[in-house]
Amino acid sequence: MGEMMKMAQEMKGKMKDSKQELARANFVGQSKGVAVEVNGEMEIKSVKIDPQIVDPNNVSRLEKEVMEAAKKALKSAKDEAAQKMKGLTGGLGLPGMF
Repeated sequence: MGEMMKMAQEMKGKMKDSKQELARANFVGQSKGVAVEVNGEMEIKSVKIDPQIVDPNNVSRLEKEVMEAAKKALKSAKDEAAQKMKGLTGGLGLPGMF
């Protein structure tokens, strides 16, 4: 029983380290002149728009590209979190860990 508790404590420490590492990581999604950067905590850090794609007569296109870039950045962050979790749990996929 003591060995199991020790393993659980080690896993907890590794998870904490992985969460901190992930929080410091940045992920960028791009879509036709728009770049969105998020961190591992799924917070948007920046949005960059190429001025050449700004068309006041077609705002919906710009909105679409911002959404697409944000989705890509968030997917990259989520994929990285899932990969870290898989490495820590040996593929067990414990819910709510990241």
